[in-house]
Parts: sequence; C-alpha cells; structure tokens
Amino acid sequence: MADDRTRTDPEPIAVRIQIEDLRVDTVVGVYASERHVEQTLWLSIAFEYDASEAVAVDQFERAIDYDSLSGALTKFIQQGKFQLIETAASASCEYLLAHYPMAWVEVAVSKPSALERAETVKAIKRLSRESDSLP
Repeated sequence: MADDRTRTDPEPIAVRIQIEDLRVDTVVGVYASERHVEQTLWLSIAFEYDASEAVAVDQFERAIDYDSLSGALTKFIQQGKFQLIETAASASCEYLLAHYPMAWVEVAVSKPSALERAETVKAIKRLSRESDSLP
C-alpha cells in the first residue's frame, strides 16, 4: 500500500490565454442616435486557468474552448445592448467567471467611434475568483 505522505499531487499548470481584438458589432452608447444602429466594439480578453489535465493528455476536450468562449461572449455583449463600455467590460468578466473555470479574467472593451479626436476609448476590468477586483 502506498504511503499517502510521500505521494505528491502534481503542481497545477496555470496557463494564460489571450484573445486580442475580437470584433463585436452591437448596439452600444448613451445617446439616442446610438441606440438605433450597431457600432463596432473591439474586445481583448486575457484569462488564466489550470490547464493541468489538458496539458497532461494533450486533449482539446480538457481545455477551455476559446472559440466557443468568444462566440458566447459576442452573443452576451450583443444581447446586453449596454450604454457604457465600462458596464460591458464588467459584465463580461462576471459572465466569463460564471461560465468557465478561470482563476481570473481581464476584459478590455474598445469603442473606436467614441471620440472624434481619438483612435479609441477603452474600458478595462479585471476580476478574480478570490476577490472582486485585482489592482
């Protein structure tokens, strides 16, 4: 019989995944003129998860499917019809943590049409399972 005191569980393999510039066309904005037309948002998502099982067996089924994740998040943003990009970023983090086994997630929502004199305006939110927000 093996001695449980000498057996060690393998260290978790924390992997950070980044999805850059996911295009989402949706209704977003506070002005009446913005509530009747879709605008383009660009999302960048970073998250960390324990990929130990996926790495050990090199199987897609054990990993977070980021194609499925990006499709689900796109639908979530489109259905939300948010007024503020700040709300879109925060709600996206909450949605992702509720539906995927992530240690933390960071979502940046960029709205290129927000200011005429700027390339884009960006709201960034980071959320972890251990706390409401990380610095």
